[in-house]
Amino acid sequence: MDVHGLVDLFREEAPQASSELLHVWAVFWANFKIFLSYRTWVITETLSTVASIAMYSLMGLQVEAKRLGETGYGSTSWLAFALVGVASVNYLWMCINRISHSMQNEVREGTLEQIIASPIRLRSYIIGQSIRGFLVSGYFMLGVLLVGIFLLQAPLVVTVETILSFGIIVLVMVGSYIGIGVMTAGIILVYKKADPLTFLFISITEFLGGVLFPLNYLKNYPLLWTLAWFMPYTYALDAARRVLLTGSSLTSPAVLTDLVVLTLYLVISLPLGLRVFRWGYNRIRDEGTVATY
Repeated sequence: MDVHGLVDLFREEAPQASSELLHVWAVFWANFKIFLSYRTWVITETLSTVASIAMYSLMGLQVEAKRLGETGYGSTSWLAFALVGVASVNYLWMCINRISHSMQNEVREGTLEQIIASPIRLRSYIIGQSIRGFLVSGYFMLGVLLVGIFLLQAPLVVTVETILSFGIIVLVMVGSYIGIGVMTAGIILVYKKADPLTFLFISITEFLGGVLFPLNYLKNYPLLWTLAWFMPYTYALDAARRVLLTGSSLTSPAVLTDLVVLTLYLVISLPLGLRVFRWGYNRIRDEGTVATY
């Protein structure tokens, strides 16, 4: 092909899919195939999940059942108590981190400019990455619960109603934190890195949320007790434990209150996160730093 033929070829406009749904699906499917290609990683992470749950079951031998009875979740074992916390918090942060890490990976690999210049909207890219994160995280969360229930005999209330209720609580929980993930992605666009801040926030959330210990233990520390109830995860974990440990329904007063609070966090944090992301996106375009890392 001569030079004129090459010029004419580049001048031709390739047909583009105008549907945003197709863009989201393309991003999701491409990243999901990448996930499936790392079979060794999937296997090792699965084995690590099984080993961690086995470790928690041994730790439970040191916890007095009487003290767990004071938490308000009935007479349950420490394994069941911790299992709900570990499964939910891991799912939450794998979903939220997927949004920020996808941006950071593109910045580090130097491919963010190509994504922004492509016909796919950045919004579609983030949504597609998030859906992939939800499914991958769901795989590991399901693995944690199955190992705990069938292998270690954790006494969870497993019925169709409790499973559906738990699923709804998890979705609302992720929604209450989705704004934080979007906000972090916007900060990464500008400052290129936010891992230390994210790790600190995760650690504080796990501690104050009472993943591995009853939250009542913090009553002797008024400041920590107050901070714990300012975090949406505290309400999500309380609702999840009431459903899976006591069989409560979504319409029970305590669970319903938790869901209302989580919804309020969603309404407040998501617009704020989108505003910060838009700020970061506009800034790197104005400064011409899209390709820097």
